[in-house]
Amino acid sequence: MTGYARASAANEAYEVDAEIRTVNHRYLEVRLRAQGSASLAYEKRVRDRVAEALGRGKVDVTLHVSALSESNQEIQVDRPLMKEFVRLARSLGDELGVESKLSVSDLVAFTPAFSVRERELPEGSGVEEAIDRALKLAIDSLEKMREAEGAAMASDLETRMGSLSRTLDEIEEGSLEARDTKRTELLAKVQELLASVVEPTAIASEVARLVERAGVAEEITRFRSHVALWRSAVAASEPCGKKLDFIVQEMNREVNTIGSKCQDAAISERVIAMKAELERVREQVQNVE
Repeated sequence: MTGYARASAANEAYEVDAEIRTVNHRYLEVRLRAQGSASLAYEKRVRDRVAEALGRGKVDVTLHVSALSESNQEIQVDRPLMKEFVRLARSLGDELGVESKLSVSDLVAFTPAFSVRERELPEGSGVEEAIDRALKLAIDSLEKMREAEGAAMASDLETRMGSLSRTLDEIEEGSLEARDTKRTELLAKVQELLASVVEPTAIASEVARLVERAGVAEEITRFRSHVALWRSAVAASEPCGKKLDFIVQEMNREVNTIGSKCQDAAISERVIAMKAELERVREQVQNVE
């Protein structure tokens, strides 16, 4: 969801520069900054155009509008204040017996009566069309940048999924060996302690139950189903960021369960590696729309 783009468009009356910055966010949040002759009155128009193109993210849009045939600013005159200035000047002249001759230069020199502000853009001035064109060009450029970044991210995440799957295969192989070893150890110990009291078949049944409870076959199967679901979501055309975030949480849950069941040192080391890799995947997924 992170990106940056800038574009310009112009017609006979106006030139518009549009700048868009996007960062990660759970929802769509559009903020507009207006410069030059641009007006915040166009915020809904900008928001609608951005919402049509982007699903979510924090989007900052900066518009700079320049009028080509006139200044972007206009001078405002406080006429009541200017009249008060003239009245007071003439009154002082009469009071002091001084002839009062005010010129335009005298009036312009009375700066408190003057202010400069951004010129309001009249409706139907053509600026809307220029804004729409500049926004479209900027959004198109942003989308291309995001697509390129997304392709690189998809490749990186697929590599990590492959690494997780290979580590899971190693855990599965190690857990089978550990299960057989555990069964043999339990049988030997129980037979040594209770051979004269309990039937061997009952001992074997109980040992098998204990060993199966420590097995991780179900967790491994579910993790693989999560990987398949992940790849299906990535291949789909609609946004999948939230779905991938949920899948990563489920993957992490299965890995935690595997770690709690398996006491083998080698398996524990691989579980830690998978947790670290899943954390990196989770961080990347936050950038996916």
